[in-house]
Amino acid sequence: MLQINEKPKNGFALFNLGFRPFFLLAGLSAVILMALWGLLYSNTLQLNNYYGFIDWHSHEMLFGYAASVIAGFLLTAVRNWTGVATIIKIPLAILALIWVLARILPFVAVSGVVIAVVDVSFFVFLTLAVAHPVVKAKQWHNLIMVAILSSITLADILVQLQHLGYTEATLIPGNTLALFSILMIIQVLTGRVMPFFTRVVVPGTQVVEHPLLEKVLLYTLILLALADVFAVNGLIIAFLSAVLLVAHFMRVFPWFSKPVLNIPILWVLYAGYLWFIIGFAMKMLVGLELVTNNLAIHAWTVGVVGITTYGMMARVSLGHTGREMVPPKIVVFGFYLLFLAAIIRVFLPLIAMSQYTLWIETSMILWIVAFTLFSIAYTPVLLAPRVDGQEG
Repeated sequence: MLQINEKPKNGFALFNLGFRPFFLLAGLSAVILMALWGLLYSNTLQLNNYYGFIDWHSHEMLFGYAASVIAGFLLTAVRNWTGVATIIKIPLAILALIWVLARILPFVAVSGVVIAVVDVSFFVFLTLAVAHPVVKAKQWHNLIMVAILSSITLADILVQLQHLGYTEATLIPGNTLALFSILMIIQVLTGRVMPFFTRVVVPGTQVVEHPLLEKVLLYTLILLALADVFAVNGLIIAFLSAVLLVAHFMRVFPWFSKPVLNIPILWVLYAGYLWFIIGFAMKMLVGLELVTNNLAIHAWTVGVVGITTYGMMARVSLGHTGREMVPPKIVVFGFYLLFLAAIIRVFLPLIAMSQYTLWIETSMILWIVAFTLFSIAYTPVLLAPRVDGQEG
């Protein structure tokens, strides 16, 4: 591996591989979308859009930011898993352009149908782009990623149907399905990469596979998603959440050891995983009607999705550009900021609900600063060719 401060070769490499445009867009959108949300939330800015004030925020975090990270990761990882090339150059640029248009069109005076078609088409084309190499290589076990992307596509369709006026109560189920689909992708990927990453950098780490535990995690999360989407009895949601809480703890505990805390690019993934466990604990309390569902949602969105995707983007962007796995110090500082943002957003409302607006705005600012630091550090990396001269 080459040092991170080695001078990259000249050239424009943004569309050389999937992670490049979509991680760049994810970093920038995390700043822009959250800053815009902050201005709207504080009534500093009055700006109408297709989705409305509240629904726009949830839609853009799920179908905008998170989807961009997922696209970048899968279009890169699937190539490694299958040995079959994924889309690059013009097709990749077109897919990225569709994503950008889906962010802009809600603020433009165009038909809602146009907005919906553009938004949903991104997920349709992404699903096809991921499915092609998986099917060509006959790696049927990786069809789970195609299934999850199809689930997100369905979720977006449900959301769009209500905004277009064709349904009256599919928006919340759509958002819920999208969130659980994203959690499913993270659950599957952490099971694949975290033991490997840990074993590589922490000598003596023993990773034992537990197929039965993985099946419990998979099927229980599916059941919890269905229970939440269809708003079944709260005790069932509490029970399923408790099972997932225990199962995730059993899964991650053997991977972790004290040396992990000395490696920022590794401990950030464990920090994100911790919020998995916290999220299921919160969801269990939601099922028992002890806390509001909003807190559980943000334990997952800020904690799991925010921290884990931030850490994965920081790692993948270094590894796939031929650099040493040592993130810049400002990005490591961003790790801490995001973790603090999650704590403030989830726990402080439980302590002082009267200051709820303050906690939201503080968490928002920390999120914006963290992703600004990421964008400053990684934009040059994502634009420039690999420092080792290889393709990608």
